[in-house]
Amino acid sequence: MVVLPLVLLGVSAILPGVDGSPLGSEDALLRQTAGDAIALLVVAALVTLLGGWRSVVSERRTRSRWGVVLLVGYALVAAATFTTPLRPDSGDYLGALAVAVVAVALVEELVYRGTLVAGFRRVLPEWVVWLLSTATFALAHALGQGLDGLFQVQMTFVLGSAAYLARRVTGSIVGPVVVHVLYNAVQGFRTQTSDGVPFLLSAGSTLFLLAAAVVGLIVAIRHPRDHHRA
Repeated sequence: MVVLPLVLLGVSAILPGVDGSPLGSEDALLRQTAGDAIALLVVAALVTLLGGWRSVVSERRTRSRWGVVLLVGYALVAAATFTTPLRPDSGDYLGALAVAVVAVALVEELVYRGTLVAGFRRVLPEWVVWLLSTATFALAHALGQGLDGLFQVQMTFVLGSAAYLARRVTGSIVGPVVVHVLYNAVQGFRTQTSDGVPFLLSAGSTLFLLAAAVVGLIVAIRHPRDHHRA
């Protein structure tokens, strides 16, 4: 999924008579994803050289009944959102979106809930690890947006805290990747719906995510991780 955008854009550039990509005409989305694919390769190389894969991608699971309930609730409401009727011309965009959301989530989660969390844990208390990794994730999405991106930064902070919780309760980087994929997929999907996402689904997903973000902070405070080296 991560390498696919690079292949598609390469085929479009090399072969004559190929207009756009096999996923449709959303080449701008694919170019962004190709950049994320390159970033992922760089991060993977650095982590490999530093020998930190174990602490980056996994940890002991933390028991949090409320955390599990809220994350599962969010996943179910997000999945229900995809039953909303779509516009007839949405196929090309959704094809590119499917590739983009996976690539973006993999890159950003390996960076923010992976390498940053593992690195900060060597020297900082867990609640500071939560704060710094989540705030860095949110502020990175504010670059070049000015005041118009304030709401996005706030929601990205919430997403980051919920993703942190997903890492803690699943014991794996896969948890935050899934949460991130669902969030980005819903945001892109809603732009292609014929009449918009029903209010109950939209409000429900936001409330579940907000509650999961709060529990993420509580888990960081009440269940600190031991400092360790990879």
